[in-house]
Amino acid sequence: MNASLLHRIWAHRHFYLFISPFFLLFAVFGLYPLMFSFYLSFVQWDGLTPMTWVGLGNFQNMFHDEILLTSLWNTLIIGLLYVPPMFIGAFVFALLLNSAWLRCRGLFRAAFFLPVVTPMVVVAIVFGLLYGQEMGLLNYLAVKLGFARIPWIVSEEWSKISVSVLLVWRWTGYNMVLMLAGLQGISNEYYEAARIDGANAIQRMWHITIPLMRPVFIFCSIMSLIGTVYMFDEVFVMTQGGPGTSTTNFGLYLFNVSFTDFKFGYASSMAYTIAFFVFLASLLILRLRKSGTE
Repeated sequence: MNASLLHRIWAHRHFYLFISPFFLLFAVFGLYPLMFSFYLSFVQWDGLTPMTWVGLGNFQNMFHDEILLTSLWNTLIIGLLYVPPMFIGAFVFALLLNSAWLRCRGLFRAAFFLPVVTPMVVVAIVFGLLYGQEMGLLNYLAVKLGFARIPWIVSEEWSKISVSVLLVWRWTGYNMVLMLAGLQGISNEYYEAARIDGANAIQRMWHITIPLMRPVFIFCSIMSLIGTVYMFDEVFVMTQGGPGTSTTNFGLYLFNVSFTDFKFGYASSMAYTIAFFVFLASLLILRLRKSGTE
């Protein structure tokens, strides 16, 4: 049997040769870093000195790391602040763009998706002009309307809200495109049958659109979960985790531990631990989808 298998492989060696570059590149740049980082989670290493085996010491240190706990709490709060309005806005805009009466749909789609492809440095400059304490546009309008200045990114209370507003602006268009694709995949026959049965617009939305959009909602939820946990660009460019540690999320703290403190072993242990919980949360979300389907 083994000889027969080897014979077939040799007979089709040319085909394996053509697909081998992908597997070689994946092994070198994907599989090896994954296995090496897993090994690093059990050692102490700063990239220069010899590695020191610590076993589960890195994982035990996580329970006593107050900054890590703070970063996870900040990640949760920021996620709760921006994900619900982002989902609602994305779904509403997708419904509007899917309407038969709307003209220039391509223009609106490009306009809503533009923040996703805008460089983060440009976004930071624009929002810096909006959030400025003295010369910011939002505070200028607030003073003109008779309100007090708001410390958008210099206050621990407002900094999370400021980052969340930026995230809503940036990622609503991305989720809108996904939801729009889901809406366009729903056959009009369902709506026509519902109209014949006397269902109004709200009933058609509740009993047809939302149930059939469940797979898209699940996918967007998982992507938002992963994006929230490992978010880095927005926080790093806007606030650098400040003031204090009020906006230091897990992604930024992981970067600081890795490339500021050079604790590669401890950073690997954090990354694998949080990835495990993200994996469990994703399985739970998928389970909710199966329950809804049943």
